Amino acid sequence: MEGCKRLPDPGAPKSVIAQDKSGNISRGVKDEGRCLPKSHLAPVYINPLEYNVVSADYAQWRTNESFVGFNPTNTTPGPPFIQVIDPSSLDITGPNATIRLVVSNPGFAFAHEAPIYVPDLDVVFFSSNDGGPLGYNGWYNNSVVSMLNMTEIDNALAATTGGVNVQIQTLNLSDTAQMVNGGTSPYMGNLLFVTSGCALLPPLVVLVNPSPPFNTTVLLDNFYGRQFNSLNDIKILPGTDIMFFTDPT
Repeated sequence: MEGCKRLPDPGAPKSVIAQDKSGNISRGVKDEGRCLPKSHLAPVYINPLEYNVVSADYAQWRTNESFVGFNPTNTTPGPPFIQVIDPSSLDITGPNATIRLVVSNPGFAFAHEAPIYVPDLDVVFFSSNDGGPLGYNGWYNNSVVSMLNMTEIDNALAATTGGVNVQIQTLNLSDTAQMVNGGTSPYMGNLLFVTSGCALLPPLVVLVNPSPPFNTTVLLDNFYGRQFNSLNDIKILPGTDIMFFTDPT
């Protein structure tokens, strides 16, 4: 492959990840310094050192193309496709990872916030858009927390080569938890969400049981007597019970 670029691949010391001049990645084998690609792969490598600073005259971020997706390699067809910033990520995804649709509802931003994967259940939890035009929520309409069974997705994808549309399950959470906007897990076996609040109900840090009946436990709803503005994201410091969360204006 002309102009190939060797990227580290610790999981396969006798192989290389090759990048051609167009940014396409292939996995190959070493042979006297040459890259011998086995097959063309979907992921595209992006060197972050080339794009960390794009200068004030980088006009693309002020055009409608910014909503299409970052594509500094001008790969065609354009996004969505997998872009590799750190080559070691291929040890997780494998070199042949592709993007396939698993569930769709074009008229409703049902999967927008707070993705949480629970390995013991093989389930992904997420929330709909909090306040956006396709979230269909407001003063009297809460956002919707849903879940996807990954085993069902695997079985559906195995039966076809294209995309699928798997049924999602919504959680009937307590009305106390208004506008879920961020989440992480596990914490004492529970999902940990932050909410933006709505109407007269304040923003919260709240625990949610990942199994029916999905009962909720409020951990925090104020800062020394002052209501939070709009809690947005939350993470737990690994190995501790320390929670970090954001409350933007």
